[in-house]
Amino acid sequence: MPALYCQPPTELSVECAQSCAYRNFASDLELTGLDYLIFMFRVYFDDSGTDANSDITVAACYVSTKRGWDEFVTEWDRARWQEGFDSFHMAEFTAPSEHQHKPYCDWDEVKKNHVYERLAKIINQNKRIGIAVAVPKENWNRTPERIRLHFGTEHYTFAVRLCMMQIAKWRKKSLISLPIQYVFDWEMNTSRKRKEIDTIFEIFSNPAHEHLAEVYGVEPEGYSFQRKENFKPLQAADILAWQMRSHMHKIWLHDQDDLSLCHPGFRMLREDQEMDLGFMTEEQITRFVEKVDAWEKSIGPLPPLYPQR
Repeated sequence: MPALYCQPPTELSVECAQSCAYRNFASDLELTGLDYLIFMFRVYFDDSGTDANSDITVAACYVSTKRGWDEFVTEWDRARWQEGFDSFHMAEFTAPSEHQHKPYCDWDEVKKNHVYERLAKIINQNKRIGIAVAVPKENWNRTPERIRLHFGTEHYTFAVRLCMMQIAKWRKKSLISLPIQYVFDWEMNTSRKRKEIDTIFEIFSNPAHEHLAEVYGVEPEGYSFQRKENFKPLQAADILAWQMRSHMHKIWLHDQDDLSLCHPGFRMLREDQEMDLGFMTEEQITRFVEKVDAWEKSIGPLPPLYPQR
């Protein structure tokens, strides 16, 4: 085995096994008494640009099997130990060195490129599919209020809903019927983003919507909010979310995805990989509204799910 991927000392392996929140979480799921395969698939969500100063919001996620995520965490921990970082945050990694984000501010471009390529390889080798949606806030703000009250008054909620629709399509295409454990990056109970996501899963937990739960692979209590410092797969979603937002800024005026503008780091995550990426340009939002209008003509008005601001 190449030296780059050599095993860290046994002491580190034991420490990780004892303290890794991800592994404890996985073990807890197996101890629920449910069928072991019930949470064979897990999806990890992160966001980018949800602060008030950002003009674009992104929801990004990776889906894999339990085995895939176990191997991901093992390789990610090796990379952390060998390369000399703790929790990977893309915004800090790409920030100018004068911002003093350790250890990245001390790395030269060669080191940074090497680490990023290694992490991208770990992601690509262990994920099943990557899904992300970028939403320019002004585009969503201009949609009819009745649509925003159903799909999310928060831009991030709308992006998550679109990602979940693509997860449902992927499940159907891949003939996957087993449930998925949904894991989101940490949000306080009082945050509006968390409340709106809670609402989505509360609806799925209602026996009256059992058919929807099956489509999206949602089980009762089948979602949670965790901290990316402890749940390493969330750090992979963080990378994808950052790259999506950066790319959206480049293609916004083109009103369509332009691969020629793709950053090499983003290209690593896209080329020859199963990815489903949505860039909600003004044209895409218009098409979405037209689809909703068609739905309502056939099934009636969509109910408001979220209170007005």
